[in-house]
Amino acid sequence: MNWNFKIKQVILPYLILFMFSSCTKKENDTPLVSNEISYSYLVAGHVYGDPLASSIGFYPPFKEQFTYIQEFPKIDYAIYTGDVVRNNLNEAQWDSAITDMQTLGIDYHVAAGNHDRGEVFLNLFGSYYYSFLEGNDLFIILNPTNWNIEGEQKTFLENTLTSIETVSNIFVFCHELIWWSPDSIFQNIGINYIGHYPGSSNYWAEIDPILQNTNKPVYLFSGDIGATNSASPFAYYKYSNVHLVASGMGRAVDSNYLIVDVYNDGEVKINLKATEGEPDRLGDITLYEIP
Repeated sequence: MNWNFKIKQVILPYLILFMFSSCTKKENDTPLVSNEISYSYLVAGHVYGDPLASSIGFYPPFKEQFTYIQEFPKIDYAIYTGDVVRNNLNEAQWDSAITDMQTLGIDYHVAAGNHDRGEVFLNLFGSYYYSFLEGNDLFIILNPTNWNIEGEQKTFLENTLTSIETVSNIFVFCHELIWWSPDSIFQNIGINYIGHYPGSSNYWAEIDPILQNTNKPVYLFSGDIGATNSASPFAYYKYSNVHLVASGMGRAVDSNYLIVDVYNDGEVKINLKATEGEPDRLGDITLYEIP
C-alpha cells in the first residue's frame, strides 16, 4: 500500500478545512477594542452658583451646558455634591432645582450640603447617606456632621466596605472638604466659607485608615468650593490608593463640573469641564495635582 498517498487522503481534507476557517476568521472577525468607556457620570458641586445672585434653580452657566452634557451617550448618573439650593426650607427653590435635575434627564443623587440639610431634603430624598453598585464599582453618598463622619454613619461606612472583594473602584461623595485644614499642605486651597470650618475633623485619624485599608482605588469627591472669587475652583490630591477631588461653581474664575469616565478595565479618568467658555479648556483634573 502507498502510505504516503493514504496519509495525504486523511490529512488533506482537514488541512483545507483549517485554511478555509482561518481565512474566514480573518475576514469576518472584528478586532476587539481592549479598553473603551463602560459608563460615565457627572459630578457637580455648589450648583446653586453665585451666593450673591437672586436666581433660583441651578447656576445659569451650568444650565447652558445641558445640551453639551446630553450629547455624552454613557452618562448614567449626575451626583450633586451639596448646596443645591440657597435655602433648605424654601420649597420653591427645591422645586426649581428638581426641575433642572429632571430637565438634564439623568438619574441623580445628592450629597447634602449645609444649605440643603433639613426636613425638605429628607422628604425629597429619604436619607442623608446610602450606597449603591454600578457594575463592579461601589458608590457611597455621605453627609458629614460638622465636618465629621461619626456615629451610625461611620459604622455604615465601615460595614459597607467589609465585603468588597469584587469591587474595582470606590467612589465616595460628600459636600465638605473633610480632609482640608488651613495648616496643612492644603492651606492654599480656598474653601467657600472658612467660617464653617470647625477647627478640625476626624478624617485623617479615623476615616482615612478605613479608606486606605480597602486596598482599592478610592475617589472622594467634595463640592464646597468654587462659589466666590476667593475660593479655589477645583482641587486634586493623590496619596496611597486615595484620590481627593473637589470641584464647584459660582463666582470663581474657572467654575466647573466633572465628567468621570470609567473604562472596561476599571481605569478612571476625571474630566474637568468649564461652565464658561470652551468646556474642555481646563483638561484632566490630575494636571492640577497638589504637590
